[in-house]
Amino acid sequence: MNPLILEYLQFTVSKTFSLHSLAFASLRQTVSKAGVKEQYYGLTDDESMHLLWVIEWPKEINPTEFKGDSGNFRQNVNALDVASKPTSWLVPFRFAEEVRPALTAPISEFALIYLKETSKPESMSETLHKTFTDCYYAKGFTGGNWGIASNSNDRVCVYVLGWESRAAHSEYAKSDLFALEINKLLPHYAPGSKGIFSKLTQECS
Repeated sequence: MNPLILEYLQFTVSKTFSLHSLAFASLRQTVSKAGVKEQYYGLTDDESMHLLWVIEWPKEINPTEFKGDSGNFRQNVNALDVASKPTSWLVPFRFAEEVRPALTAPISEFALIYLKETSKPESMSETLHKTFTDCYYAKGFTGGNWGIASNSNDRVCVYVLGWESRAAHSEYAKSDLFALEINKLLPHYAPGSKGIFSKLTQECS
């Protein structure tokens, strides 16, 4: 049960991009060779020109310092994005089993809560956590977890949630239980807070 860093990467890609792109395949091979055991990728449901790549970095590797064999890993990662500025959040978890039920689900949701600078996560920790644990009462929820991105100055909470279908999530989102904690958090939301959905491909090594 070694700790790991889950890196959530979101790219805006060109219309000609393919999941079978050689450049993207090369990047996945690079992290695999370095010791990454699990990674996941897919286009987002609602915006087809957005690519998600989720890397489970082992504790032996510092993602921000990793250069790969060629020495320019991050430059090549940035090159996948049309503006060379992909979103990257690094979220610590205790072990892969915490998030695997979400990443291998029929539909994976990444709920990103961007907090206002005046809002402190420690003061709302109970509500932030209950927003996740309440999901276990939802029909069609497969599991997951959440954390605060270590490279966000405690401003970004990343929820990794699994669902049997988008319909299951939509039904839960109409419930009073869902609204109970979300309504407490809404005044703290900064622009950019949203839910992102994708059917991810798992790649193991």
